[in-house]
Amino acid sequence: MKTSTLYACLIILCINFSAKAQQKDSIPNQTKDSITLKKEREKQYLEGLLKAITEDEKELLKRKVNLINEDLEKGKITPEEAEKQKKKAAKLSVANIEYRMAKNKREMITGYYIREKGSFIRFGEVFDTRKIKKRPIRYDRRTKSDIMFAFGFNNAIQDGVSLSDSDYRMGGSRFFEFGILWSTRVAKNHNFVRFRYGLTLQYNNLKPTGNRYFVDNGDLTTLEQFPNDLNRSKIRMTNLTIPLYFEFGPSRKVENERYVRYYTNSKFKIGLGGYFGVNLAVKQKLRYAENGDNVDQEIRRNFNTNNFVYGLGAYIGWDDMSLYCKYDLSPIFKSPNTKQRNISLGVRLDVF
Repeated sequence: MKTSTLYACLIILCINFSAKAQQKDSIPNQTKDSITLKKEREKQYLEGLLKAITEDEKELLKRKVNLINEDLEKGKITPEEAEKQKKKAAKLSVANIEYRMAKNKREMITGYYIREKGSFIRFGEVFDTRKIKKRPIRYDRRTKSDIMFAFGFNNAIQDGVSLSDSDYRMGGSRFFEFGILWSTRVAKNHNFVRFRYGLTLQYNNLKPTGNRYFVDNGDLTTLEQFPNDLNRSKIRMTNLTIPLYFEFGPSRKVENERYVRYYTNSKFKIGLGGYFGVNLAVKQKLRYAENGDNVDQEIRRNFNTNNFVYGLGAYIGWDDMSLYCKYDLSPIFKSPNTKQRNISLGVRLDVF
């Protein structure tokens, strides 16, 4: 039984090796033909691509030379400068052709192309060698985004009460604001007016004068004396707002045959507008000593503050830094409380 099984295994192995040998004999010819065909296709592709890229760069070079000639006719540059710029533009065109061809050759190393009616198919994409779309001469990006951060002094204006007689400390009450803003150029051909909008978080802090703290007495929120000596007493209102501003100011325009850009760095600017949003949270912080121990207390409560906030704002500055002021038109506390409106003055930074 064992002997017959061994013979059967030997016969199967012989048949298998024979089939593999026949298969190997047919592979070289198939592989050779496939490689030759692939190289021929790649050669045709590169020839067509080189022709298309060269025509593209020639057209761009022609337009660049026309611009140089226009500057020469207007007397903006001398004939020597014009000749120098033309030579530089020609060298750049040659470099662009070499770069674009090298980039396509690298792609061919990592991908396989199949010829199909004048096109090459690679990973599901079709590259037409007979026509390559020209890159846009001008690309105008009208909207950009910034990170905005502001901080400074905060207080509240009451009807018939001056800031010098305010219930809140002038230096101790502060505000912080940060968020993301977008800036969109209003006009098509200049950047003097920009519309700015986005989303920010406001932290408005008020520190009562004297040894007082906020007390919620039903519909009224009052300032009362604290029984212990307070080391800290402040209330913080956190608002989520949508700012809407019009910004005015000059900018530096950079224009060439490929794109248009406007830069406002090292330029004067002024912004006028406002904001609206919601009151997310209110928190009062107290710190005092009791029986020889330091006590930190946080009270999270609405304190009859308005749920919605809105107001006006303005800033004036240079480059990324501005003097910033905002004023709430909405009262801090609901009726029948005395109308108090938050006001802030500080520094604003627009970080690109």
